[in-house]
Amino acid sequence: MDCKKTEECKLWIGNLDPRITEYQLLKLVQIYGTIEKFDLIFHRSGPLAGQPRGYAFVTYVKRDDAFRAKENLNGKTVGQKKITVTWAHNADLVNVSSTKSKCDIVIPALAISKDPGKTDRTSQIQAIEAKLRLMEQKKDELKINDSIATKSSVIQQFQFNKDKLCNVQKHFSSRGSDRCKKPYIKKKP
Repeated sequence: MDCKKTEECKLWIGNLDPRITEYQLLKLVQIYGTIEKFDLIFHRSGPLAGQPRGYAFVTYVKRDDAFRAKENLNGKTVGQKKITVTWAHNADLVNVSSTKSKCDIVIPALAISKDPGKTDRTSQIQAIEAKLRLMEQKKDELKINDSIATKSSVIQQFQFNKDKLCNVQKHFSSRGSDRCKKPYIKKKP
């Protein structure tokens, strides 16, 4: 039986293993019948751009083929994941937005601080200037933490502590310690 509407023959395949290629998935769904349309969805932007999003849409020519594919593929392990296959339904966004109304969430502490209307540019500038004046008055509060850039290197610290220790040991013993000796230098005759 041919599909009268594409929604009757369109399947959503989810929980796909990211290692499954478009070709492999297409070969898997072609087993159940002739495919009218196949879309494996990829990330368009961001750090995962070009990688699969983990789901695909398949539209079969015949409704019976789509039904068989749904029954046989749902819960099947493909790669290392069990895929989910359901009927894909297009959401009518015009009707959804008109029937659902957004409720306003008002948090009392935040409602007081924010003006419901848009503030004008001069009041924004005045607020920034006031904040800058406050920051100028509190200059001493800003302190830079000790960072790696402000400290001496580990080798310099070790050498300083070693020299300090050698001076103390020389003071208490006549010979000093082996750690305090400088590297062997051959004396000229």
